[in-house]
Amino acid sequence: MPIRFSRKHRLFALWALLIALNVGGLILSGVRLAGGTLSQSAFSYTLLHFFVSIFTISAVFLAEWVLRFKAGEATAAACMLFAFFGNSVSNVWRMYDCFPQWDMVLHSLSGVLFAAVGLGLALLLLRDMPEGGRKMLAVLLFALFFSLAVGYLWEVFEFTVDTISPSMSTQGWADGILESYPDGTYLVNSRRGTAILDTMEDMILHLAGSLVLLIPLAVAFFRRPARMQTFAFTPAPRRHKGGDVRADGKSDKSTDAQSAEQQDPQRDQDAQ
Repeated sequence: MPIRFSRKHRLFALWALLIALNVGGLILSGVRLAGGTLSQSAFSYTLLHFFVSIFTISAVFLAEWVLRFKAGEATAAACMLFAFFGNSVSNVWRMYDCFPQWDMVLHSLSGVLFAAVGLGLALLLLRDMPEGGRKMLAVLLFALFFSLAVGYLWEVFEFTVDTISPSMSTQGWADGILESYPDGTYLVNSRRGTAILDTMEDMILHLAGSLVLLIPLAVAFFRRPARMQTFAFTPAPRRHKGGDVRADGKSDKSTDAQSAEQQDPQRDQDAQ
């Protein structure tokens, strides 16, 4: 008889794998530090993000415990994978050192992730909507627009940072500045400017990542609507003192108390 692993076991196995890979990246950075190919400041930066990565990979479990909900397995896995690629691969494995275009990959993956999160939120908000084609279309459109909204807000954040201090921009667009003027304007090496190119490229990649996930899922959902529940958020059962928790969130003892209350009026009539 084949062994079947539960959602909890599958997600824990993925978590353990990502944490092990994170440790591997730190060990590699330590070897580079000992060999003189990585500076002490760069290693300190890597060490900081090693702990940040552990926290972000584990954040989905913490959120479920604090907020008392269970994310869809696909959504939870997508969150852990994005946390790993976005922080551990970027800053612990130092992917930018050997692949400067890594930022393009991350923006594409962010489209996939937030589209998956949008599906879960849509199913939660539209849980009372009758099943059917209209609900599937509403869920898919909500997921797309939610993902695009997150991408837009991130670009607003980047624009704000670039405006306050272009030389400190993490996007590196200030490398295209040829000359700066006292009035705060710049001469740049692109007729569109350097920041707008980075912004539009990021937003297009985010849109592409969202569509790469949602278009195949649209086909899958219309063929088998039950597949949508893979991404659904479900509330965790409430726990009550002195009774076992049931699937509907009620304890056996509370149910017995309600039954006794319902029988009390009949006892009063018999006494009369």
